[in-house]
Amino acid sequence: MESNIEKLKALVAKCRVGMLGCWEDEETPMRFRPMSHVDVDDSGNVWFFTSVDSGRMEQLKKHPAIQLTYACESESTYLHISGAAHLSTNKGKMKELFNPYIKAWFPRGLEDPTIALLVVRPLEVEYWVSNKDKVLQNQWLMGREETIDAKAMHGKLQV
Repeated sequence: MESNIEKLKALVAKCRVGMLGCWEDEETPMRFRPMSHVDVDDSGNVWFFTSVDSGRMEQLKKHPAIQLTYACESESTYLHISGAAHLSTNKGKMKELFNPYIKAWFPRGLEDPTIALLVVRPLEVEYWVSNKDKVLQNQWLMGREETIDAKAMHGKLQV
C-alpha cells in the first residue's frame, strides 16, 4: 500500500508550479506567489530555490505557517498543502537539487550569494484527483454519469 509520503510525491510530481501563500502580518490577507518546486524528499518536505533577498523570507521568519496550492488541470489533479516553511543555505543540498532551469533565476548559479532553498514541511495535504477521461467527467458533472468514485477523487493526508 502506498504511504502518505509516496502519495504526496506522486501528486506533486504531476504539477510543476504551485502558489505559495505567506502571511505578511496578522492584519493583512495571505499573499500568494508562484513557485516551482525542485524536490519532495523522503520526509515529505517540498523544496524550492529562492533568494535570501526575497520579501517572502522576512515574512516567513515572522510567520512560518504557509499554504501551498497546485492546480494541474491537464492531469485533473488539485492539491492544498498546509504547513510550515524555513530557509536553508545548505550548499550540498543546493548542489544536489540545482538544475539548468534554476539558472534563469540565478544566472551565476550556486555562486550567487543570494541563492537559498525554501523548505516546506507539510502538516496536512488535501487533494482532488480524477482518473476518468474528460467525457466521463463532463457527463458526471451534468448528472448523466454516476459511476465515478468520489472517494478516489478526494482525500486528506497527514504527513
